[in-house]
Amino acid sequence: MSDPVSLHSEYRDDCLVISVRGRDIFERVNVTLESIAATIRSRPVCATLIDIRLVPGPISFLERFQLGEAAARLLPRLPLGILMREDQADPRRIGQLAASNRGYTVEVFTVPDAAEAWLKHFHALPGTAP
Repeated sequence: MSDPVSLHSEYRDDCLVISVRGRDIFERVNVTLESIAATIRSRPVCATLIDIRLVPGPISFLERFQLGEAAARLLPRLPLGILMREDQADPRRIGQLAASNRGYTVEVFTVPDAAEAWLKHFHALPGTAP
């Protein structure tokens, strides 16, 4: 199976922002998160923000659950934030809960400024630079 082509990575100081532009993050969740994990490990970062606002279509309960479970299983244990549109957000936060139940904390944002402030917090912390 080929690598996901819908990912764009950008380093901001000591943090990583990954923009997802297609449904691979849900339809090929393991392959996509393995690719994201490899990107995170390729250059040490303090925190990662995954922006899924450009992902088309609705996000099902099962897709949310699988994303949270796979994130906990496959991604390095660094601070992780997910930025999504308000219409993509799940008030029950099932993906966040699935990750949390596996010992992995994921922050969910629907306001870009809040996500950016969260990311900048990790860059500003003394001793967190790789």
